[in-house]
Amino acid sequence: MLTDFKLKVIFSEKAFLGIAAETYESSKAETGGIFLGIRTFYQWYILETLDPGLNPIFRPGYFDYDTAYINHLSRKIARFYQEPIELLGLWHRHPGSFDYFSLTDDRINEKYASQHSEGIISALVNLDPFFRLTMYHVSLPSQSQLRPQYTKIFIEVGDKFIPQQLLTIKPVSHYLETIND
Repeated sequence: MLTDFKLKVIFSEKAFLGIAAETYESSKAETGGIFLGIRTFYQWYILETLDPGLNPIFRPGYFDYDTAYINHLSRKIARFYQEPIELLGLWHRHPGSFDYFSLTDDRINEKYASQHSEGIISALVNLDPFFRLTMYHVSLPSQSQLRPQYTKIFIEVGDKFIPQQLLTIKPVSHYLETIND
């Protein structure tokens, strides 16, 4: 089991840019996305962030992903990387300065956390009074708790903090050799 206080999340520059762009493009309503990347023991690397999809639900106080789109696109993007990437978690923007998970958020986070023994990461993005991203490790609640366990974790942004082999994409020849066999 993961010791939460030691976990650090590192974003590729492209992944972090994806969050900022999606947040500002949908600044009047909640929005969000999915984190794809690689888990190592104490560092999780977010290499890609997916937007919420073609048919998400955007409302001032509610947001829901286009699940079919997310599943489709995550498989398509994963095939590009030399190292296998997987779903690490999700993020969403709350209106104003509300920077706590709602009961609806708890249900979604618990659903995703139940899919991996190490839990997931989940981030809240706010624009009031300025852009900020707060990252949490989410684990399933114990028997005596009603809500998932949230532990705030440290993040860094920059390709220079990510081992090069994790950023390596497959060469075109990988697919051309398969076609020509």
